[in-house]
Amino acid sequence: MNPYLKGKRDQLEALRSSVEEIQNRAVAEKRDLDDTEMTALRGQAEKLKALGAEIELLTEQENRAADVAELSAKLDDRTEQRQQSDAQTRDRDPGHYRKESEGGTYSFFADQYRAKFLGDEAAKTRLVEHTRALDTAGEGVGIIAPKWMTEEFQAIARAGRPLANAVRRIPLGMDPRPITIPKQTAGTDANVVEQTAEGDDVTWTDAYDTDVDTVTPKATAGGPVVSRQMLDMSSPAVDQLIFGDLIAAYNEKVEAKVGGAIVTAAGAALTTFATEAAFGTDQDAIDAVIDAAIQVRMGRKLPADLIIMRARRWGAFKKMRDGANRPLIPVTSEGAQAVNVNGVGSVNADGMIEGLAAIVTEGIGTTAYPESIVVQRASDVLLFESNQLRFNDPYSEGPAKVRLAIWAYVAVHVRYAGTSGEAISVTAAS
Repeated sequence: MNPYLKGKRDQLEALRSSVEEIQNRAVAEKRDLDDTEMTALRGQAEKLKALGAEIELLTEQENRAADVAELSAKLDDRTEQRQQSDAQTRDRDPGHYRKESEGGTYSFFADQYRAKFLGDEAAKTRLVEHTRALDTAGEGVGIIAPKWMTEEFQAIARAGRPLANAVRRIPLGMDPRPITIPKQTAGTDANVVEQTAEGDDVTWTDAYDTDVDTVTPKATAGGPVVSRQMLDMSSPAVDQLIFGDLIAAYNEKVEAKVGGAIVTAAGAALTTFATEAAFGTDQDAIDAVIDAAIQVRMGRKLPADLIIMRARRWGAFKKMRDGANRPLIPVTSEGAQAVNVNGVGSVNADGMIEGLAAIVTEGIGTTAYPESIVVQRASDVLLFESNQLRFNDPYSEGPAKVRLAIWAYVAVHVRYAGTSGEAISVTAAS
C-alpha cells in the first residue's frame, strides 16, 4: 500500500480510538458527555471528516493507478506476442490515425479531447495503442507523455485548519457587507440594592448602555498563471492538483487569521516563562494552564474549553513526567502509567490537558519566540466565512496564459476580548 495512504489510515484509526475512549468513559461512569468532552468530540469529528475525505481521494487514485497498471500489463502481453512474430515497430501500428485516403477512421486530436473531457474509454484505448506503436527516433518524443506516478505525488506539506474548525463558523454566502454586532457596555448593578428602610425609594438612574462592534469581511483570494498549453495537454488531474494546492494555501491563511485574532484578543500573558528550561518545570507549566483556565472562568463567568498551542509546545507537554518518571499526559487514561495524570493524547492525535481540548496548530506560529499558548472559550470566537468561488480566467493574461484562482470573504471576531481567552508565554529558547 502507498505509505502515505497507510499513514493517513493509521491517523484515522488513532482518532477513532480517542473518540471511542471518551464515549466509553462516559458509559462506564453512567453519565452524559460533559461540555468539555463534547467540544473535544466536535473537534475530532472535523478531523475525522477531513481525513476521511483525503483517504477517499487517495484510495480512488490508488485504484485508478491499479486499473492503469492492469491495462498496461494487457498491452504488454499483446506487444510481447507481436514481437515474438518478429514484427517491426512500424508493423505494430494499429492504423487508427492514418490519412482518410489510406483508410484512416479516427482523429488523433478529437480522441485527445474525448479522452480528457468526455472520459471516452475507447478513445483512451486508441491513444494508448497508437502511442505504443510509435518509433520515437523517427516520429519524435513530443507526442509521448512521460510516465507519471500520480499516486506518489508530493504536494507541499501544509497543516490544515484544526483551530478554524473548532470555533464557531458563521456562513456569509457571498455577501461581504460589514457586520454589526451589538454588545452591552454598562449594566444596572448599582441600581439593584437593598432598600434602606421601609418606604425609602430605590436607586433609579440610566445605567444600562450598549455599543456595537463592526466586523468587515475581506477577500482572501488569488492563484497562479499557467500556460494554456499546459492545461490543454495535461490530464484533468493537473487541474485538481493546482486547485488542491490553492485550497490548502487558503486554509492555512484562514487558520492564521483565526489564531492571530485569538492571540491579540487574549492580550498580555497571564504567566510568562523566560526560557524553555523554565517551562520544562512540570508543575509550573501545569499550574499555568490551571491559572489561565480559572482566570477565564472568573472573567468570562463561564469556563474555557480549548488550549491552543504549537506542535513544539504539545511535545513539551508530552515529555513531562512525575517523580516516578510516569508521563503526566499519557496516550490513554488507562494502564500502569495513567497515575496522577493531567491529560491524555498522543504525538499524532491531540488530546486534553486539565479537561481542555488541545488544538495543535500553526495558526499561532511555528518556531519564532515569544511563543503563545492560549486557553480559550471556543464559542466566543466567531469565524465569518463565505462560500469559496473557484474559477479560471482565460482572458486577462492574453491568449497564451490562463489564471486559476479561488475567492472567499473571511472575517474573525473574538467576543469578550481579554476575558474569554488567557495567554501563557514562553519568551525565548534560553
